[in-house]
Amino acid sequence: MILQLRHQPTAAERRAEHILDSRTRALARRGAAAGPPGALSPPLLLCALGGDSYALPLDAVLRVVPAGPVTPAPGQPPAMLGFFGRAGQVFVLLDLGLALGLPAPAAAPGPAGHLLLLRGGLRRFALRVDRALGAPGPLPLAEAPASGGLAGAVLTPAGLAGLVDLPRLLRPFLPAAPAGPSGNPST
Repeated sequence: MILQLRHQPTAAERRAEHILDSRTRALARRGAAAGPPGALSPPLLLCALGGDSYALPLDAVLRVVPAGPVTPAPGQPPAMLGFFGRAGQVFVLLDLGLALGLPAPAAAPGPAGHLLLLRGGLRRFALRVDRALGAPGPLPLAEAPASGGLAGAVLTPAGLAGLVDLPRLLRPFLPAAPAGPSGNPST
């Protein structure tokens, strides 16, 4: 009779094996969630709203500033917090979470947080976020359906972040096109 000795893993070895298996599964899921190999976003700015992360095209952001005094705009949609002045320019201030259709924060938005001043257009806009996290550059695109003001998602080191579609998000806050002589909007 041949006696075989089997190595019984210690608790530390079992824990290490469990961690490696978990990481392997997570990496496999991450690769499956990404788009085609090499599909990267343009350079992005990541920001936080509550416990979630969102990304905006970096070239659309003029500057990130600490939140400051806001002039209220009564009678406007809840997402429009009012007007914010900076360096002689007036920005329409929107709460990014409310504009995306997220529930209102538990506490009223105050001066805490950051404002993302967007590059000009027909109107200048600023978005209030809880915190600007940084600009990691291009990130892998993830398979996620576009909905509301989101164009999809990107994979960050911390997990998924919603990719904000700025033209779609800002469209409801732009002035209506003036009507031409025929009553149709002019082009």
